[in-house]
Amino acid sequence: MDDIKVLMTLRFNDAQLDRVRAVSPRLVVVQKSVKEQWDGMDPAPFFDGDEEILYGFMPPRDLAVAPELKWVQLHSAGINHLVNTQHPILQSAIRITTSSGIHAVAIGEFAIALMLALARKVPLIVRKQDQREWSPRKWNLFLGTEMRGKTLGVVGYGSIGREVARIAKLGLALRVLALTRGGAQRDRGYAEPGVGDPEGALPDAWFTPAQLDDLLAQSDFVLIATPLTDATHDLIGERELRLMKPTAFIVNIARGGIINEPALIRALKENWIAGAGLDVFEQEPLPAESELWKLENALIAPHISSATPRYDDRATDLFCENLRRYLRGDELLNLVNREKGY
Repeated sequence: MDDIKVLMTLRFNDAQLDRVRAVSPRLVVVQKSVKEQWDGMDPAPFFDGDEEILYGFMPPRDLAVAPELKWVQLHSAGINHLVNTQHPILQSAIRITTSSGIHAVAIGEFAIALMLALARKVPLIVRKQDQREWSPRKWNLFLGTEMRGKTLGVVGYGSIGREVARIAKLGLALRVLALTRGGAQRDRGYAEPGVGDPEGALPDAWFTPAQLDDLLAQSDFVLIATPLTDATHDLIGERELRLMKPTAFIVNIARGGIINEPALIRALKENWIAGAGLDVFEQEPLPAESELWKLENALIAPHISSATPRYDDRATDLFCENLRRYLRGDELLNLVNREKGY
């Protein structure tokens, strides 16, 4: 049988590359690393023209440099960088798969960390530490919220939302409300063994997008974990924030455009809600003049929730599984639905 050339444009270590090559002797794996491909650099110069599979972040805009390309495995969970740039690959027959599922543990734990930090006023504690201030009113000033017995509303019950739900329900005894676009309870994407809630057994109640208002009104913690699409842009605006409890917190580890930032800033300043933990923003880097930086009830992270040493190992696991499926002619995991936008 013919060899299959695989081009990898992100830097993987030798052990990870050896695992990819071990999938099949038919694979000819070549790594040509883009120094910093996350800035949108086009990988066209790295193509010889005989590549059938690409692993990377950004496909070449001129698809003529890759006439044999049949499948692109992305290093990211979303395709917003392709949609926002109107990438030609979206109009092609080339299959696109994402890395959805590999982020569940890292981002799931980070989301829980944001919730705990907000509930126990860690941002205020750190500010007082910076000021070297031991407040005489500390019992009132730092009066926190216990998470046990509270309600978590998960907007987007995918791999990350399911892992957050697992930790929240089994570890912190929270009630879990789950919202999915199509009402599917089972997760059909990639999932690590023992991670998340692939069968959808944990939620106490299920919601559709039409029932978002009810989920927001019931929740003490709201997790935004849905993909950014035309349907979810500005999903959470002034009306939705006003539906939330004044004691509730919102956490966004998905994409910035899902929450309307001017409305969120007003909600935090006027105490419509108790606080927000944000790892993503409409504009990144978050501009220095943004009011979010100085709000005491906002916890700001620079889009680093997935940053752990395990990222590339998990990415390798997923890619190897998809390579085996590709060679067998089976359906690939995390195959992008162009109409849905993820």
